Order: sequence, then C-alpha cells, then structure tokens
Amino acid sequence: MSSWRGRVWWVGVGPILGTLLGVVDSVVNHVPAVLGEVGTARAERGAWSQTAEFASLILDAGWAWAAAAVLAGWLVSRHARPVAGMVRGALAGGLTLLCATTAYYGADLLFDGGSWWGWVTRYWLIGSVLLGPPLGAVGALIRRPGAIGAVAALVVPAGAALQMVLLPPPPDSRMAGPVQWSIWIAAAAAIVLILRGSGRRDRVLGTEHAAPQPGARGGPHRAAE
Repeated sequence: MSSWRGRVWWVGVGPILGTLLGVVDSVVNHVPAVLGEVGTARAERGAWSQTAEFASLILDAGWAWAAAAVLAGWLVSRHARPVAGMVRGALAGGLTLLCATTAYYGADLLFDGGSWWGWVTRYWLIGSVLLGPPLGAVGALIRRPGAIGAVAALVVPAGAALQMVLLPPPPDSRMAGPVQWSIWIAAAAAIVLILRGSGRRDRVLGTEHAAPQPGARGGPHRAAE
C-alpha cells in the first residue's frame, strides 16, 4: 500500500493547487462586497479592499492561471523519466485548471447565488481542458537541460510581461500601477535568473562531458603506465 501511494501521490497536486487558486481568487474578488464598499469608487476604497484589489488583479490574470498549471507540471515531474514526466505534467496541468475553474465558480455561487452551470463556466472548463495539459507539459520540460528547459522556464515570465503590454490592469484602480510595476520587475528578474542559470548549468554539463574518464587514453590509468 505504501509503495502504491508513493507512485500516485502526484495525482493530488493539480486538484489541490487548482482548488486553492480558484477559492482564493474568488474570495479576494468579493472583499469589497463583504466590507460594503461595492458602491464606492475603486480608487476610494479602504486599505483592506485595496490589498484585495492588488491580489485580485494578479490572480485574475491569465498568466497567473497558466503559471499554476506550469507549476503543477514542474512539481509532479520530479524524479520521473522524461516521457513519464511529460505525461504527469500534462495530466496535472489539466486537473489544475479544471479544479481552479470549478472552485472559482463554486465559491462565486456561495457569495452571489445563481446558477453554477452557466455558459461562462462551460467556456472556461473547455479552455482548461485545451490549455491545461500543454501548460503542464511545459512545466515538466523545465527540468530538461539545455535550451529546451530554458525556453520552457521563460514561458510564464514572458507571458506575464506580454499581458502587461496587451491587457494592462484597469486604470481606474489605485493598484493598477503597483501591480504593473511588480509584475514587470518580477518578470525581468525571473528572465535574467533563468538565462544565467541556464548558462551556468550548460557550462557545468560541458565540463562534465569534457572530463577524462578513468581508463581512457590520456586518463589516470594511461599516465600510470
């Protein structure tokens, strides 16, 4: 039984991560309603609502949901062979977005009432099925050495920076500027660290491949002759 559990532990990563994302996203979106500030202009709300607004602008972004699927794929592919890691990552990525969508609209139902099975829910569930597996596979690819791993690792920070260009936060929010600058800085730092780490890892691998092997011509055994 323990060995079976050791083999399938990764199945729970996607549902747990996705459920947390969906519930937290819905909760921070409803903080102004809980505090009775819905009728107040976004820029004039109190500190708690502004803090929730900051978190909401990040968690509502498409890149953040994509990052959750990529993270799940990266987590479940540890200690797995390349093909098995890709399969695990794809499954985990799909489950992450499916559970996030389910939890998000389920929590919205608790706050707002109404029907859970609307066209918006169906739309994002279909999107989760289509986008979750490839994003999870990208997470698994991050563990690969060389250019493949580096390019896979760049997907999330590059996507976050691109979204800030194409779909910036709404200007009527006081948190629009702080969120935008925070994401720009975090994305730039991540890209620099990924590129530096990739170059360092390639140099280490190159040194290992170039090192003489015991018993090879010119190696220690040859020198001792």
